[in-house]
Amino acid sequence: MKQAWKWTLSLLFMPAALMAQSTDVNELPPLDELGEGKFMGYTGGLYPEGRNIMPAGFFIEAVNISRSIQPLNKQGSPDPNGQIGVVAIGASTVAMFGDALGKMIYDVPGIRPEIVYVNGGIGGQDLNKIHDPMARYWLEVDKRVQLAGLTNEQVQVAWMQEDDLRNTTAKFPDRADMLADAFTYAAQQLKIRYPNLQLLYFTGRHTTEYMPADAKVKHMEPRAYLNGWGTKFVIERQINGDPELSFKGPDAKAPLLLWGPYFWTQGEKPRADGYTFTKDLVNADGVHPNASGEVKVARDILDFWQQDPVSVQWLTGGEAVADDPSSGFLVKYLNDVLAEIPHSRLSGDVLLLLLKDAEVRMKSSANGQDGYISFPRLDDGMYTWVLVDQGDFIQRGDFLIKDGQRVFRKEESPEKDTSVDEVRDDRSAYVSKNDVPEDQPAWFLNGSNKLPKLIRLLGGDKWAKAVFTTPDGEVVLVVEDVLHKHTRVNDILPPGNYILKFYDENGDQINVDREIPEYLRLK
Repeated sequence: MKQAWKWTLSLLFMPAALMAQSTDVNELPPLDELGEGKFMGYTGGLYPEGRNIMPAGFFIEAVNISRSIQPLNKQGSPDPNGQIGVVAIGASTVAMFGDALGKMIYDVPGIRPEIVYVNGGIGGQDLNKIHDPMARYWLEVDKRVQLAGLTNEQVQVAWMQEDDLRNTTAKFPDRADMLADAFTYAAQQLKIRYPNLQLLYFTGRHTTEYMPADAKVKHMEPRAYLNGWGTKFVIERQINGDPELSFKGPDAKAPLLLWGPYFWTQGEKPRADGYTFTKDLVNADGVHPNASGEVKVARDILDFWQQDPVSVQWLTGGEAVADDPSSGFLVKYLNDVLAEIPHSRLSGDVLLLLLKDAEVRMKSSANGQDGYISFPRLDDGMYTWVLVDQGDFIQRGDFLIKDGQRVFRKEESPEKDTSVDEVRDDRSAYVSKNDVPEDQPAWFLNGSNKLPKLIRLLGGDKWAKAVFTTPDGEVVLVVEDVLHKHTRVNDILPPGNYILKFYDENGDQINVDREIPEYLRLK
């Protein structure tokens, strides 16, 4: 079930020299997929213990810090008429992504009006060049902060994407350790420059798999991949109590460090969580984004900030209580909770599948006691999700996406005596007979789409025939391959009582008598 198992097995049989120096992205496991598996003896996951969410204690600290972010005046004191500075730090890619981010951030629904964003990305400025607090880089960034109407005392949130382009070693863990040291120093310097800086987001780099063969070594894989490990290492140092990264109290040496969206992919291959970064998003150099890439990454960052339970606190003032890892396991689309499952009902790890048109479009695994799995932004259409654990628990639900937003939801909850339960309407979601496009499978009875329930009753997504008869035995409607057709029974049959039976491809009746009443009444 777990991605970690796959990576552990593949790495056991990989020569050590290849693991250390490989430039083949297919041999480099994404951190979030690796999970509890190991890469050269080091456990994966974005956060400690192979997990992709923060430890509960650190999560609570992060939420409290995010909640504490408030408008500050020019001197850095709380003031309802003040501002909240958000700054991007980095080189040319940040300059490009950051430009698109600046055009989009103020359109976020419910964004706090006090937020002021500053793009601090400047081409050619790697970690070595920004480490000097008197460098020309900082003279320019300070100017941009001032032009935005801010002082350094008002900056409370930062996003940084950086690398060391002088030290071109590609050994692991050497490069990751070196970057963790450099990120530590950068975080300390940011805290000095911005004394009220509370949160510092890292994202790692995007893959540089698309670079020409004769391009400069400093950007080539596996360096972009190892940038993610350097990020993981520095965040784990802080979680584990490194005094050089203390973030609490008046003597704090750094802001709280946390992951933003994790960007690295194995080239064109979609990650297990559905994230992609394809060649058509970058320029010919394989490193810098084109216009489409700029917009995509800006949207990725904003989507993350809107759905992340920590980030939503400072961005919109939203609540994160439901996302506390101690509450329940959440299935989410962006920041919308599709289902909450008590941890006590889950055994071991969980696997979440996302299906569209009867095809698996995404799969993601996590520890059942972790906080959530969230679907990324999806194309329009009807989707089905299925979650299973390592016991006999299974739950599923449907939701419709229009213009990138969820406008329809049905979900199932576990019964006390079975592993699968009835579909129930979500009264807080908008449901109407027109929510499912005509070219999508559906089974409408009395105005409600019962297809998810029907799939469960018939034992899975398979061929089946529905036969309606009157109480005196007259056949009035036959629907073949019912699970793959769009059927609105009330549009075909007049109101009244009917007997409904289902048959398999061999003509044998499928026994669902306990689930469907003897007489089905159409209203």
